[in-house]
Amino acid sequence: MLDFAMAYELLVVNSYFKKKEDHLVTFRCSSLKTQIDYFLMRANSRRPCKDCKVIPSEYLGTQHRLLVLDVEFKCSKWKRRRVGDPRVKWWTLTKENARLLSERITKEGAEKRQRMQI
Repeated sequence: MLDFAMAYELLVVNSYFKKKEDHLVTFRCSSLKTQIDYFLMRANSRRPCKDCKVIPSEYLGTQHRLLVLDVEFKCSKWKRRRVGDPRVKWWTLTKENARLLSERITKEGAEKRQRMQI
């Protein structure tokens, strides 16, 4: 399995988190305790993984335990800019710069309206 993971540039996510034995063992049979379940993930996308553990209390049969990977995805909302008048902080401009900017905005607005009519 390690050869496969190395060939495809995958990480064994279970090995990146230190856990007690109860949170590592996925298969238990009388005296035998082994870790047989693994999560593989691309090496460049390791950042969203927050935790990987075995939940000992979940019942999935007498010998197997549930392996859980906590992943956090951040979804950024795209902000659409309104089409129309630009936002200007007029109070931060000097009187001369404000006058020049207002003339430029009115000129561009007139050009846009003229293009729309054509």
